[in-house]
Amino acid sequence: MRRKWGWSLGWTWLLALTCTHAPAQSVHKCVTKGGVVSYQSMPCAQDAREAAQWDAPPDPPPRAERQRTANVEHERATQPRAVRTGSSHVVRNTTRPSACEAAKADRERTLERVGLKRTFDLLSRLDEQVRNACR
Repeated sequence: MRRKWGWSLGWTWLLALTCTHAPAQSVHKCVTKGGVVSYQSMPCAQDAREAAQWDAPPDPPPRAERQRTANVEHERATQPRAVRTGSSHVVRNTTRPSACEAAKADRERTLERVGLKRTFDLLSRLDEQVRNACR
């Protein structure tokens, strides 16, 4: 009888320890000889010293209510909006991007194409086009 009790007590402790242990990710703060600080999940490289190390608990999952609210807001944002102009009733087509969105997309494409060779004049011109389209 004594053996049986010890065996079940051991399993109970093991089960309790595994159930209460939340998976945490270790964070390592590494400092190089040049003074550059980095935070990483792996231990520091040989050329860096470890200044600190701690376990970071994972973020809690989103609550169902918050997720439902986000879904409703997304559905409202993607619905076509009716606009009254005088006596006519116009429904905007949401599949075609607005002039504002088109100007922003054009600015992004131009900046990607130019890369680091962008100038202040180019940035000013692109921003002005977006400002005029988004009024």
